[in-house]
Amino acid sequence: MDVSRARVLLCVKKNFMRHARDYCASSIWMNRIDIMYRRFTTVIMCMAAAFAAVAQTEEPDSLSVSELGEVVVEGRQQRTGAEKSTYIPTKTQKNASQTGVDLLNQLAIPQLKISTGDDVVASDGKSVAIYIDYIPASAEDLKAMRMSDVKRVEYLKYPSDPRLQGNANVVNFIMEKYEYGGYVKGFGHANFISFSGQLLGSVRLQYKKMTYDLMGWGFNGTSDHKGMAETETYRLPQPDGTTAEFNRNSNTTGSKWRNQQYFATFKATYNSDKIQASSQVSGKINNTPHEDRSGMVSYSGEIFPMSVYSSNSDTDSKSINYNGYYFFSLPKGNSLTFIPSFTFNHTEQSSVYAEEGFDPIMNSAKDNTSQLNASLKYKHDFGKYGCITSFVYGSYDNARTRYSGSVDAFDRAQSSMLNAGVTYNVTLGRLYGLVGFGWKWNWLKVNDVKDTPSLPWVDLSLQYGFNDSHSVSLDYHYSSWAPSPNFKSANVIQSTPLMSYTGNPALVPAKMNDIGVSYTGIPSNTVSYSVFAWGYSINDRYAYVYEASPGGVVRTIQQPMGLWWQLRYGANGTVKLFDRKLLLTGEVFHYLNHNGKPYNMDNSHFSWAAMATYYLNNWNFSLAYISGGEIADGWMNGYMMHTKDTWYIRVGWSSGDWNIRANFVNLTRWNWRGGKMKMRSDVYDDYQQAYNTSFHSFAQLQVTYTFGFGKKVERTNEPTVSGSTTSGILH
Repeated sequence: MDVSRARVLLCVKKNFMRHARDYCASSIWMNRIDIMYRRFTTVIMCMAAAFAAVAQTEEPDSLSVSELGEVVVEGRQQRTGAEKSTYIPTKTQKNASQTGVDLLNQLAIPQLKISTGDDVVASDGKSVAIYIDYIPASAEDLKAMRMSDVKRVEYLKYPSDPRLQGNANVVNFIMEKYEYGGYVKGFGHANFISFSGQLLGSVRLQYKKMTYDLMGWGFNGTSDHKGMAETETYRLPQPDGTTAEFNRNSNTTGSKWRNQQYFATFKATYNSDKIQASSQVSGKINNTPHEDRSGMVSYSGEIFPMSVYSSNSDTDSKSINYNGYYFFSLPKGNSLTFIPSFTFNHTEQSSVYAEEGFDPIMNSAKDNTSQLNASLKYKHDFGKYGCITSFVYGSYDNARTRYSGSVDAFDRAQSSMLNAGVTYNVTLGRLYGLVGFGWKWNWLKVNDVKDTPSLPWVDLSLQYGFNDSHSVSLDYHYSSWAPSPNFKSANVIQSTPLMSYTGNPALVPAKMNDIGVSYTGIPSNTVSYSVFAWGYSINDRYAYVYEASPGGVVRTIQQPMGLWWQLRYGANGTVKLFDRKLLLTGEVFHYLNHNGKPYNMDNSHFSWAAMATYYLNNWNFSLAYISGGEIADGWMNGYMMHTKDTWYIRVGWSSGDWNIRANFVNLTRWNWRGGKMKMRSDVYDDYQQAYNTSFHSFAQLQVTYTFGFGKKVERTNEPTVSGSTTSGILH
């Protein structure tokens, strides 16, 4: 059939069927109409053939020919809305990516910061929960992903989906699913100059509704350039009423650091329209046989003579973990989600500090910590009236720690928590809103000291999508949390001849308020940007306090201390040029911080970052710069961290199952000086210059090989890597 006949038939069919359906919609009449239509089109086809035959007999000059130009219709690959933003990666972006974090950088999601490692952080600095098909994922899961299987990436704030557990910021990867088959992936990287390496292997097998994942990895790191140049200022009261002020200067002249990590996991997942269930068992070994240093120690005022010191320590940790995930879609808009987990961790550590003129200080600790968590969520959907989710979350931690050396003690710390609450989500046109409230009950017991604090929490989120290109959000959160059991230890541990540390059994929960606002614009596939501001404050906070005596300083934990607040605001944006072969991304933010009693200090600084990526056939080239800055080292202490700027060049090549990349980082910096930390208090000041591999130049080679087999049908899930629980050892 030629073009003329096809156009005639299409026009006839559209008009005929439109009038026919307007006349009658019953199945009997439609069958009759369909028979009439077939007969009618037969006549029209004959007429069209005759018309074409007549047209061919005409002179060529009488022909009227119109040539249609090429029409390209491009779908939206990125869009934003009230509850979520969606990003569809191109084949070029997936080919240039080795891991999930790589792909996030290639997508240049405006709500996220540029990442140079394995961490994913929101543009305002808040943490981001990572999911792969609605199941929590870790950094190792993102390395084990098959990049070509990523269908889209979603960014959500306070999502209504109960499987995403109500996190404030969520990135969810939607993957393809195999009817049968799977894939095998090998990932390896090696750092040169600063020596470390990792090998990872992942196998996925799927048949119908069952998926089996097996993953293992090993890491080895070595360095002889870890150390510290430290100046401590002591102001010690004397019996005669005077104050002895002097400096203790220590400098590392030699070091040895070795670390090995091994991990293995097996996961089985069942996935159907109504049920999604998975069980995962994993084990991890983290061994640091050497964290040794030696150096010189001197004192101002000749209080003590110059001497040498040596510090030797080792840590060995083993853990086993179970993670479960069970989601049930129930009739009439109901669903149930149950997520249990259990972790057992055994940690042993020992240290010996020897300094001329003083007795050696020996410390060792053995800790067994068990952690049990479980959450149960029930959701009911009211349709256009929104949905309500009620949940209960419980946890139990039991740490048994034996200390020997400078102190001989046995700590038994138990903590239980029950968190119950309800959230209501509703979408009204382009407005999405969430309100949630609940209560936390805590039961704490450290040795013979008991405490039962309980406090409320509140969530509020309003998000408005003007259209598919522009959205704005406002979030507020109030919460409290109980102190870690090891903070409540009354043992006094000596670290140097002049410094000891202890906990405080009387600590109670601190309270936090945080509020954030953001605006996201995605006007096209080539431009995206966001503007944000986020601040939080901590009341009734507990913090480290230094108390002096004639013999030295003891670091305690006291409460309540002065107000802590922090504010960040800024913007980031991305432009894609030359048919999206050139990607330009930049971000800038201003940081403000107030640290009240006992440190009474304020801080302010600007920071910025920029990245350019160019795609050329199978090759990709990137250049990135991240400025340094000054930022607080947490809200419990008065340390300020000074970080250096970082820049890197990246060259990548991919073809078929192979992806090879070379990274060249900080090539102009050949010293081992890392970041700085400084702190000042009434009786004790500390200045530290770290020596490590963090900002030294290095080259890195990364290679992945992935091959798949079988038949794909839709999306699927990935295994998660579960870290070990924290130990109860006081630090």
